[in-house]
Amino acid sequence: MENLVVVLRRLNNLFFIIFLSLNSCIENNDEAQKVVFNSITINYSEINFESIYKVKNSKFVEQWINYFELNQIIEQLNSEDYSSLVDNKKYLLRFFNGIKKTIPNNINNSEIKSRLTVIETDFLKFESKLSSYEIEDKTKTKMVKKINNSFSNLNFQIDKLLEKQEINLD
Repeated sequence: MENLVVVLRRLNNLFFIIFLSLNSCIENNDEAQKVVFNSITINYSEINFESIYKVKNSKFVEQWINYFELNQIIEQLNSEDYSSLVDNKKYLLRFFNGIKKTIPNNINNSEIKSRLTVIETDFLKFESKLSSYEIEDKTKTKMVKKINNSFSNLNFQIDKLLEKQEINLD
């Protein structure tokens, strides 16, 4: 009987050691994945201006006037006209505050607001660089492409929300 107890204790200890080993491997793997994920960089210079994702349901966003104003500003940036941004921080802050307040009810959620905040941040960074000092054309292009990418993400999220609502109605 004593031998059985000793064997069971040893088995228990062995299982505990195996459990700790596997657990530490999983934690190390998670940390490695975080490091790899954090090291991924987006090369905005490879993004084409023409590659902006457009909202599929344009009838829906036609009623959202501020959205179209944002679209026009982005088109202006894509044509290398940055005049609307230079020394215009107050306007940008008012504009993005207004666009967030006028989000249509059926897409007014945190996903849309967060994407608008990202676009706002990109615009404010770009405005700051344009207003503070002379920047290279390469940097301007990189910033515009980053804004295009953020705008595409907003459009994609709008489409996903509208598709989800259509599915729920069916």
